[in-house]
Amino acid sequence: MAPPPTAARGAPDAAAMKSRIITHMNADHQLSLRLYLQHYCHVPSSGTAQASLEDITTEHIILNSSFGRHVVPFEPPMKSLMEGREKLVAMHQHCLKELDLSDIVIDSYHPPSGVFPYVLGALVVLICTTFPFRDNLRPESRSLIYDIWSVGGLVPGLAWLSYQLAPAVQAFIYIAHGVEMLVLARGRLRRHWVETFSRTWWLWLGECSLVGYSAFQHFDRTVKAKEDAKGGKAQH
Repeated sequence: MAPPPTAARGAPDAAAMKSRIITHMNADHQLSLRLYLQHYCHVPSSGTAQASLEDITTEHIILNSSFGRHVVPFEPPMKSLMEGREKLVAMHQHCLKELDLSDIVIDSYHPPSGVFPYVLGALVVLICTTFPFRDNLRPESRSLIYDIWSVGGLVPGLAWLSYQLAPAVQAFIYIAHGVEMLVLARGRLRRHWVETFSRTWWLWLGECSLVGYSAFQHFDRTVKAKEDAKGGKAQH
């Protein structure tokens, strides 16, 4: 007797596929959900911190933010949820480009390595705490500031040079480091998801206020280390 015919394998269950997509996105891809909210729904970054995917159909997704529920339509609609991964990845990449954001998130700060940043930072602190008292750089002041910049009286010429250059040096440090802090905050920090006024934000800007461009190099090394650790893993 011939064996009974094997039942044809049906299409994947739509409800099960929907559940897998929602669970996967909420567990592993909150960054994508935050991108969708910022780009398609114009929700500010701070309002997307607890983003979640509530529902997905062939026509739209429903997202939650601290501002409420948001419907993001698919353009064009999908034919089935089997296209979900490809659609969501394409939306992720589109949002990154339109928002000028990176999928490398910097959510912490660690001090720089090496001696140079600390020497430079200490010098900037010394300048900013002594140069405003310019008259104390003169030998007749007999002040501690004069003793410091003349190296205990061994190099009086250094104190004299400091006296002459103090106004220009102070102006340069305040202007240059101020501009660098603004560029760092509105560029690298924003692009890599460092929340404005967060502890991490203040620590990076604090370093920049002391060492200037060296903080940019430190930040770039931190991003590179995260990229290397990521190892080119797929986003979805």
